[in-house]
Amino acid sequence: MDSTRTQTFNTVYSGNDCYYGIEVRPEFSDHFKDKDLEGMSALDLGCGEGRYGLYLAEKGCRVVGVDRSGVGLEKLEKLASKKGVPIETRRTDLSEFDFPTASFDIIVAATVLDHLRDAVRRRTVKGIKTALKPGGILYANVFTVADPGYKLKKGNPGRISAAHVSDTAAGIAHYFAKDELKSVFADFSIINYYENVEPDHSHGRPHFHGWACLLAKKPSA
Repeated sequence: MDSTRTQTFNTVYSGNDCYYGIEVRPEFSDHFKDKDLEGMSALDLGCGEGRYGLYLAEKGCRVVGVDRSGVGLEKLEKLASKKGVPIETRRTDLSEFDFPTASFDIIVAATVLDHLRDAVRRRTVKGIKTALKPGGILYANVFTVADPGYKLKKGNPGRISAAHVSDTAAGIAHYFAKDELKSVFADFSIINYYENVEPDHSHGRPHFHGWACLLAKKPSA
């Protein structure tokens, strides 16, 4: 992620409230809400203000949150301290992050793979597959070509106007094609896969997102 995009997120995270809210997506909470995660380890990639990492830490996970935004990580550290949960933060670009082998039970990549240019995205996908333990769980979501930002960018908006587009859409480096996220992790067992266009009222003006969301399990052997 280039410095301009980093500065955009530093600005976004500079407010007192969590810019994207504190709620995790329903497919994530539905899967983990009844799971005993005590003593497990989790990696939250591109964590920002860290709502996913905080959710897992409150359920007993040891969480490492990685992001390039120092402002986002500072807010995450304060939130973790306030909630009394330990979260380790690492400020680094994913192009430089050293993915340890078979070290995490859970990896979260929420709205991060779509923010990475091709070479870094491929490196990160490989790193995720390396860093997950056998049988570990991946949660990832991305913007898709159904997103209004993509349609406007391609000059084929139809009834889409700029008012329908997320105010952070400029940070998207790659809009995923239909089923592309699922195909990237075709060697995993799919637990839940979802694609749709839906409204978002969590940040900025009301707008829409084209989403793909994946829950998948790394093979045990």
